[in-house]
Amino acid sequence: MTTASWVRLLEPLRQPAFRRAWLAAVLDGFGTGIERLAVGWFVLDATGSVFLTALSFAARAAPNMVLGPLGGAIADRFERPRVLMTTVAARSLLLLVVGGIVMAGMHSAWPLMGLIALTGVARASETPAMQAMIRDIVGAPRAPSAVSLHSLGVRSMAMLGAFAGGVLLERIDPGLVFLLAAGAVGVAALTYSTMRVSRAADGVAPVASATAPTSVWRDALDGLRIVLRIPVVVLLLLLAMGIEVFAFSFGSLMPGLAERVLHVDASGLGTLTFATGLGGVMGTAALSMFVHAVRRGPLLVVVMAVFAVSLVALSASEHFVLSLVLVVAIGAMAAMFDTLQWVLLQASVPDAVRGRVIGTWMTAIGFGWLGPVILGGMAAVFGVQWAIATGGVMAGVLACVALASAQLRRL
Repeated sequence: MTTASWVRLLEPLRQPAFRRAWLAAVLDGFGTGIERLAVGWFVLDATGSVFLTALSFAARAAPNMVLGPLGGAIADRFERPRVLMTTVAARSLLLLVVGGIVMAGMHSAWPLMGLIALTGVARASETPAMQAMIRDIVGAPRAPSAVSLHSLGVRSMAMLGAFAGGVLLERIDPGLVFLLAAGAVGVAALTYSTMRVSRAADGVAPVASATAPTSVWRDALDGLRIVLRIPVVVLLLLLAMGIEVFAFSFGSLMPGLAERVLHVDASGLGTLTFATGLGGVMGTAALSMFVHAVRRGPLLVVVMAVFAVSLVALSASEHFVLSLVLVVAIGAMAAMFDTLQWVLLQASVPDAVRGRVIGTWMTAIGFGWLGPVILGGMAAVFGVQWAIATGGVMAGVLACVALASAQLRRL
């Protein structure tokens, strides 16, 4: 990596507002990494069901299917740091409740999944607000590098959080692990509370106080009408939906893969999750170096194809070390796919609906709950390996669809 590449990668950190947003995001990522691993292992341990474990991942994503457009409208209408502070604080409180009831001796997974679903409700506004705020801070020319750098930091800390969560689950009460996650997320909320960001990039002033709910819904519907009139945006959203359902769902099968196929314990699951995160960090770092200089549409197609092949290879592996290598590749492709989607979508719409196009993307990936249900059910009947292989094959079909789109290849 050349000195010029490092300078380009780190340039957004020269702006104090971006440094603060980045710090808050990585703290949140650390807590979320702990929480996701702890939820999956707790549900598998409490129920012995691979299907219910996969369903616990679906519970987090399902609210986006309905609330994504509303979350995007909120991100476009209100001060984005305040949106982030409020929603992240709400998730911290919910994780405190989860930690409390687990420490009290709860053995049922259903209350925990209900609370995790509520954290998904809180998240509906977070990604639109963060992605739009990054562009507010650094401006359009630096936005691709800044988005990549943000993703790099979040995925790095989520990776460390997952590894720490796996280690801690074998040494302390699971409730304390959830409380640790709540603490990290809470500090992130406090950091967002210190931020003030103007919207000079798009010229749209935030609304200082809440308006009637119908106005927010009208904003959401108007945003949907605008973004769905742009063919390439519709294609990107459909690809996001399909890849989320069939490719990203491998994460919901990871606890079952660890226990049933690779025969490892919670620390082994933590290592697999760490490797996935490491791949995400490596992929995002590489993308940060050249995202400004390549045609991003064709690159998205390549990423989807490698994602598909890696999943099929993982389904055939019964060796822990080989599986670690494969999940590194899978993590890299997952990170690059998300980052390219955010960059391409925001570059394809008017500035005034940047939050809402990401909100619509949240709705698209909200259908991802179908993946853990479909593939989790398949894993319960045919085995985890067949379920992962099916996801990889379907991702390959979607890569072929993307390759056939001349409009996407020109982006």
